[in-house]
Amino acid sequence: MSAQETAKTIIATMTRIDRVTKRATRERDRKERLAERQKRPEVSAEAATRFDDLLEKLTRAHCVKYVRKDWSEVARRGLVEPMPRTNDKERVARRALQNYQPGVIDALFKMEKDRRRALVARVLAAAKADLELYEQGKRAAEAHNTDVTVAAGVLALDLTAIESTLRANLDFAALRPALEGFALSQPVPGRFIVYIDALELDALPDEACVVQPGGRAAYVAMPKTNIQEMHLTNVCSISLRIGVEVLSAVGVDAVEVVTRCQLPVPGGKDTEQHPIAYVKLTHQAMTRMDLPKLEPVSTVTALGGRLDWDATKGFSPISIDDLKLAGAAPGAPAPAPVAAVAPQAPVRPNQARASY
Repeated sequence: MSAQETAKTIIATMTRIDRVTKRATRERDRKERLAERQKRPEVSAEAATRFDDLLEKLTRAHCVKYVRKDWSEVARRGLVEPMPRTNDKERVARRALQNYQPGVIDALFKMEKDRRRALVARVLAAAKADLELYEQGKRAAEAHNTDVTVAAGVLALDLTAIESTLRANLDFAALRPALEGFALSQPVPGRFIVYIDALELDALPDEACVVQPGGRAAYVAMPKTNIQEMHLTNVCSISLRIGVEVLSAVGVDAVEVVTRCQLPVPGGKDTEQHPIAYVKLTHQAMTRMDLPKLEPVSTVTALGGRLDWDATKGFSPISIDDLKLAGAAPGAPAPAPVAAVAPQAPVRPNQARASY
């Protein structure tokens, strides 16, 4: 059976029409943002926080602890019920509102309304926090119950069972901003290949948001080379993250990660999908690595990963013909033949450190 037939899509990629539409939308948004920045160069500090959060998801996705899932223990625990919903945080905040008595200072400066308004806001925030805790516990229980159901299948390396546990346990909210999609295939028994569709360079931020003196924030355009470096870091980081997630769930000795990207066609406005990175993650190597403390590009190269990247032109296609991946890559037609990169020299770590 070919890789195409056994592939399981975990996060679906966009269609060609959707991709073209999104490119046009991003280009339009850039022009509108440029005009807006000229009118109002400063924004609230919250914008800088949102940018930092996005940057974290794009370039630090690999910062997770590798732990192999103990499927025997999962099966032994059996099905569980989610904890009932409570309103402990809301009850504490509501009690503070009810017990509030304006003091001398509040009365003197007429601050009573502001104090009560702040306490009401805390009640609403506490109620939201209670709901989030309940939803988090519910999702965890549902994921565990899914794992109990598919444990035997995962131990037997059944691809459908592995797909089910990945869908139940992955942090999709954190992963989706960092990649377009990914699929898992098992071309031959025991060999698992992850195909990641990386974000296009055009989909990355082209401006940074930094806090200014006085608490406000401002957007600053990023040089093209910085965006290229961000792309490199993103590709390596998400390759490590998805590979680790699959390796920890499946429990085999190694998984291979092939990361692909839409690259511009020379002399045209269209793009073509090409492999741009390959890395093999082994259980032995991952148990020795403290990923949250490691830089993703140097980690990929230390693992023997393949990359062809330049600070000015970005990624170029790599050759993976010798890997014998067995069949067409899932989710897309086989890429056009690519001349071998001599001799597939990895990117030097000092070439790839980014400063945004």
